[in-house]
Amino acid sequence: MWRAFFVIVLAGFAFGQPVLAADRPPQFITMAFDNCTELERWRELTDFAAAMNASGKNLHFTFFVSGVNFIADLYRHGHEIASHAVGHFSGRNWSAADWAKELQSFRDVLAKVGPDNGLGSDVKFAFPPSAVIGFRAPYLDSSPGLYAALRNDGFRYDTSGDSKPDAWPEKIDGLWRFNLVELKLHDSSKHLLSMDYNFFVTQAHGKVDPQRRQFFEEQVLQTYLDYFRANYTGNRAPLHIGHHFFDYEDGAYREALEAFARTVCGLPEVRCASYAELTDFLDRQSPHTLEAYRNGDFPHAAAPALSVAGLEERSLHHD
Repeated sequence: MWRAFFVIVLAGFAFGQPVLAADRPPQFITMAFDNCTELERWRELTDFAAAMNASGKNLHFTFFVSGVNFIADLYRHGHEIASHAVGHFSGRNWSAADWAKELQSFRDVLAKVGPDNGLGSDVKFAFPPSAVIGFRAPYLDSSPGLYAALRNDGFRYDTSGDSKPDAWPEKIDGLWRFNLVELKLHDSSKHLLSMDYNFFVTQAHGKVDPQRRQFFEEQVLQTYLDYFRANYTGNRAPLHIGHHFFDYEDGAYREALEAFARTVCGLPEVRCASYAELTDFLDRQSPHTLEAYRNGDFPHAAAPALSVAGLEERSLHHD
């Protein structure tokens, strides 16, 4: 009897250590942009990503674009083009049929770019309409009908919701839900959604404040680093960061994001990837492995040493 008990106990341990359910997953970091309209922002982000990749700090963005704004060269370099609908309308009260019409309009813009612009049927984007597999609703305003419309139109994920920072994505009715998250503003009691506009409203009440610009930039950077450290050493839930093409606070948030990317992309086990790449990774995992990830049932890692390029990493005090 005692021998049988001893064998059962050993089955759950390896040389005195618990046997964990999965290997440690990589730390995915997704950085995506909405309302991709300003050519200056396209150039800045293209140059920034190219420099990062040339230095070995691999980085792919996701761009949620509306119907009139596409830059095919980014797709060729591994970035993802995803859908932000055609018109920037609130779909909070839309039916599945309303969403289906909007999604079809988006596909038509892609498929008919040549004829619609008087350039002939031979003029096409560098990617087919079927390559667009992700969606973010304008204003994050979704409705129950959205998800049926997305499934029927061949989408694989949606990013219109919100969740906790350590929540692993869920696949619901065939669609991955990649949600923005509620973050604690560094050295503050305030909480906000992980998007630049929300920082702008929370920190500056939506008004440019040149005297506090540097403080805001560093506080955002430290908030992102807090988010990164917690997940990297914890259950490795992917990071979800959303920005716009508009340079809120005279570019403070864009510069904070770039400093964050320079700091963490290229670290061991970190993947600064598009949502399409995250989708592919998750679809390759078994249900058992995904459950282990959600439970943190894998060997955890210590926090990496971080060297913040261009900004001092110091304590910031809320006033």
